[in-house]
Amino acid sequence: MLADSWEMNQIKDVCQLGRGRVINQNELYAHPGQYPVYSSQSKDGGSFGYLDTFDFEGEYVTWTTDGAYAGTVFYRSGRFNCTNVCGTLKAKTSQICMKYLAYALSTKTKKHVSYVGNPKLMNNVMGDIVIAFPSPHEQRHIAEILDTIDEAIQKTEALISKLKAMKQGLLHDLLTRGLDENGKVRDPKAHPEQFKDSPLGRIPKKWNIMPFVEVLAGVVDFRGKTPLKIAMRWGGGNIPALSANNVEMGQINLTKETYYGSPGLYARWMTSGDPAKGDVLMTLEAPLGNVAQIPDDQRYILSQRVVLFKTKDELMLNTFFRYQLMSEPFQRALARDSTGTTATGIQRAKLEKLPVLVPPRHNEQELIASRIEAIDSRISTEEQYRDKLKLQKKGLMHDLLTGKRVKVNDNVARC
Repeated sequence: MLADSWEMNQIKDVCQLGRGRVINQNELYAHPGQYPVYSSQSKDGGSFGYLDTFDFEGEYVTWTTDGAYAGTVFYRSGRFNCTNVCGTLKAKTSQICMKYLAYALSTKTKKHVSYVGNPKLMNNVMGDIVIAFPSPHEQRHIAEILDTIDEAIQKTEALISKLKAMKQGLLHDLLTRGLDENGKVRDPKAHPEQFKDSPLGRIPKKWNIMPFVEVLAGVVDFRGKTPLKIAMRWGGGNIPALSANNVEMGQINLTKETYYGSPGLYARWMTSGDPAKGDVLMTLEAPLGNVAQIPDDQRYILSQRVVLFKTKDELMLNTFFRYQLMSEPFQRALARDSTGTTATGIQRAKLEKLPVLVPPRHNEQELIASRIEAIDSRISTEEQYRDKLKLQKKGLMHDLLTGKRVKVNDNVARC
């Protein structure tokens, strides 16, 4: 229920509606400059490039009119350009806070997108959308609160990106150079005597190279069968049946479409072994090469495209093995030996021959794995914090945009 003092207005009554123009790559190359060009995309705020001239100046709200991102809303300010798949809104009166309007519209537009053929949200439909407006002061205050939480989300996402880049660098260094007896990354230039030539290039002298199959104690359910979805539906029980869709790079994701089977179905299906905590999973096709590790004691049924590896404990630490399978060199080798065009996969015989690096198990592998796990843990913590902020923002938007009193960091939204 809206606050009594709020007014309901159609967009066309409070804003001038416009549109961007056709801007192509040739124009960007011919006239580079400082003024941003925004397109229909949502990544990086829809940034498409820069020109030496501008079509718009001041405060605007823009939205994507066509395509997969139709209905996506942005607040714009300053001098800028936008392409023909962007609609524009300019306030007719100073009683409208454009940042508030952007937040309010973002909760409405997707409901008005036409999904017949190419998704569209045209100017005439946008003009008819009704928005609730409090006083200008309250509009600004609401926008400030939501800006604060948006800024926190953006900073957290930037930190996550930085940590992921650091992890990639760490993976490369630790899985090619390893750690010396002092726990430092070996330097092949400063200490060439610590390295040797190998089919995989220069590697630490203490490391070995073995065929993939020789580090395994077992392979679970590599049988090329797929549980029928109808069997999952009627199987009952609560044992997840993992498809390639559920195994993402680095984690198992049960929030995607997942079918569940009964203990009886599990017993009939998983005849080659029981998946256990710490075992390593890899997708064999569509997509090829996603790697995860079973994080708990939950039982799982494996589908055709998911294979589970148990390593020989005296040779290979499961966690180190997972990180090696995720590394760029191994993923390149996997892609090189894959077959197929629309859905690439790898044959078991080729997979078994792929080379695997084997550092000393009981000191170096453990230390390398712990270093990478530490940054993984930090990334996970920041992702959870970001998701908490997004949930908080969603709740705040619902309350603030309907006039409910909300206390945020000792500030009252309605004052």
